[in-house]
This record gives sequence, structure tokens and C-alpha cells, in this order.
Amino acid sequence: MRKPTLLTLLPAVAATLLLTGCYSREDIKSEGGTATTPAEVPPTEVPGAVASKNTAAPSEASNAPLAQVNVFLEVSGSMEGFMPKPGGGAENTRFQQHVAQFLSDVNRSTAVQQKQFFRIKEKPYRDSYQQLSGTVRGGIQEPAKSTDIPSVLDTLVSRYYQPGSVSVLISDFIYSPKNAGAIPYIKTDITDALNRAGRSDLAVSVYGFTSDFKGAFYPALKTAGAKRASCCDTDIPYYFWVLGPADAVRRFDAALLSKQSAEQAHFGVTYPVPASSLLSKFQNQGSWYYGDEGASKRAAGASYHTITVAEASAAQPVEFVLGLNLKALPALYQDVAYLKQNLQLIGQDTDAKITQVFAATEQTRASSGPESGYTHFVKVRLTRLGKAARPLQVVLNDRRPAWVNQWTTKNDSNPNQSGAKTFALSSLVDGVQAVTTGEQDAQPIFRIDLTLQPAR
Repeated sequence: MRKPTLLTLLPAVAATLLLTGCYSREDIKSEGGTATTPAEVPPTEVPGAVASKNTAAPSEASNAPLAQVNVFLEVSGSMEGFMPKPGGGAENTRFQQHVAQFLSDVNRSTAVQQKQFFRIKEKPYRDSYQQLSGTVRGGIQEPAKSTDIPSVLDTLVSRYYQPGSVSVLISDFIYSPKNAGAIPYIKTDITDALNRAGRSDLAVSVYGFTSDFKGAFYPALKTAGAKRASCCDTDIPYYFWVLGPADAVRRFDAALLSKQSAEQAHFGVTYPVPASSLLSKFQNQGSWYYGDEGASKRAAGASYHTITVAEASAAQPVEFVLGLNLKALPALYQDVAYLKQNLQLIGQDTDAKITQVFAATEQTRASSGPESGYTHFVKVRLTRLGKAARPLQVVLNDRRPAWVNQWTTKNDSNPNQSGAKTFALSSLVDGVQAVTTGEQDAQPIFRIDLTLQPAR
């Protein structure tokens, strides 16, 4: 291990030793020697937790303030370039501006009852908000020795995992194995660390940012070359990982990270089914009408999910629009490009297909019609349907966003050539996904159930 290396992961053959030898679960103390971690909490179901990605709206209890947030800032030598010491007319970095503001937001937030702040050196040390913010602004005074990623993650899910609480780890997550032979075990080591405490409702949200970087850069692999003493002409990535029970992660994301300009990936987080309705007078075509019971009353604010088609053929196609209110979902799942790639229409005895996905405009928001209540719209076209009523589903599939692979490199020896990438990032994410998804494929973000039927 090298002192300036960030979050060093040793080969798999040494993983067991590191997880007990680097620091133990009981060895999380302040530098003055006072234990600061909460008592061990056995795995429990979170009261009011969203049980699946297709649940109804969250209960009032699930929207109450979170019990606690623990923020951990990694302060090893490879992080110094994000937090250079002031002097000589040097400007602060975007990392410093961003993280200082985030810490302030957490400290002031009424969405969280208790806040704790930590530096991660050889082990986590408890800081006050002012101390940790001072480190971000003034630079790392004593860079840490290397710290093992699996040990850190194991500690967070073992010692800080409680109902209604989350932990936020801020780091560049550079994986620095002792030799290339450890690379194939990155996923396994991350999976084992997150799985060891047996948290059945574990969720992880990953947020990716980039910043200018003013200091020494250390390649992940020793064989990649010596450190770059004055780096870099390109931005360097850093990350927020939010870990905790699924419902708590969802609530923290919504309260404190929903407006962050970041790349995102969410694993094991569950969301309520968004409000939706067919819109019979919005960009519709052909002969169809609402088939819902009582639809003729057209009550204000009513939603409709049955399409009754009088006639449909190649010569007389039917088009209808489904309005969706996705404002409660993370920005990733509101992104039109993501929706276009991952929305799926599932039906029987019909050729119905999605032809367009688009976001609300100033015109739709200002409309006096029901379309004003929706953030996104899905247009469907069909020319054929069966002789009886059939279910029709609009499903948003949960697929890993493309940026994870785009930000991954196998050789970070020259950031100025490779660009803003992180060594083995996709393998780290593989390890997270293996725990939060389990043996099953990822469940959809949501399903909207419709009914398609011919007119009688």
C-alpha cells in the first residue's frame, strides 16, 4: 500500500485480513479516543418503507424527516488535488465550492433530524460541521494513509445502518490494487463487503461529478507509471455514494440531491407509482374514448386508464397520449433520452407501440386542460386490437445508465489523454448491483396498467 493512494483495495487473497486488520467495526473512534458510532442495529424493516418499485404513494410517515445522516469525506493523499491549500493567488476548485455548499445544505436541512460528519483517514474520525467544512475549504492538512474500499463500505452498512438514516461517502473512488491480478475480484470484494451485514433493503445511489484538480495525481496501478506531480489539464471525477435503507435513500435523494447537476445511478431504491392518465383531448387521433366506469362524468382531477376503441385499421389508426407526473422521481428517470430508451409497452392482441415520448412545455403547463398536471407524455399508436378487453402496460425498465461505462477506464496513467474517467468504476458498480438486485433481474421503476378494449 502507498500512502498517497486513495481507498486502496488489496488482492482478493488478502481481503479477509484487510477487513479485520485495517480497522474493525468497533475501532471507529475520534482522535481523542472516544467512540462515536451508534450501537449495532440488527437488520430491520424500515417503518413506512416502499416495498417495491410498483407501490402506491408513500405514507405520511415515510415523508417525515430522516432520523440521521452521516457524511464521510475521504482525505487521503489522492484527494489533495480537489482540496488544494489556499495561497499564492490560487483559486478554489469546483469540488471545494460544491462540497462546501452540500455540507452546509445538510447541516441546515430540516429534512434530517441529526447530522454527523466524519473524515475517513485510516479509519473514520468524527468532526463537527465546521471542522469538515474547514478541511474542504482549507485543504487536507495531514493526508491519510491508504484505506480499503471494502472495509469502508462494510463499516457503513454494519455500524451506521439504521431505519430512517443514510450515510454519504464523498470520494474519488479510485481503485488501487497492489497488482493487476486483483482486478478481476473488484466486483466480488465490493459485493462481499456490502452483503456481509445482511441488510435486506440496502439501497445505493451514486452521483458522479467532475472538478478541476490542482495537485499530484496517482494512477491506480503501480505499473501504470509514477505520479503526475502537477495535474491536470482535464477534469477529474469524484462521487457521492448514498447508502442506507431503500426508503431512506429515496427520501434523502429527493430532499438534498434532486437539484444536483450530476450523473446518476440508483440501485435498490424504490419509488411510488407516478400519477398518470389518458388524455382524450390532447394530440389524440382516431375513434376512441375513455372506457372507465363513470368516465362520462369527467370529474375534475379524475384519471383514466381504459381505452375503448370504436375502430382501428391501417387506414384509420388510433393515437392516444398518456400523461405521467414524474416529479417525485430522480432526474435520471425524468430524462427524456432515458425514457425513450427504456419505456416499454406490453400488450396482447394488438400492434400498439410507443411512437413519441416528450416532456411538458410552457404551453402544456399553462393549459386549462388536464395535461397541465403532467410532466411527461407518452404517445401510443395502434391499428389493430383484439375482440375482447386486454391489459396494456407502460413499463419503465431499470437499466444502468450509459455514463458508468463511459466514465470507466482500464488505464488512468494519463488523465489528460483518457479524459474524465475513473479506474474500474464499472466493476465497483457491478459489485453494488449484485447486492441490491440479488439473483433476480432489476425490477422496473414503475408499471402503469391500462386496459385496451373494443367498443361494444
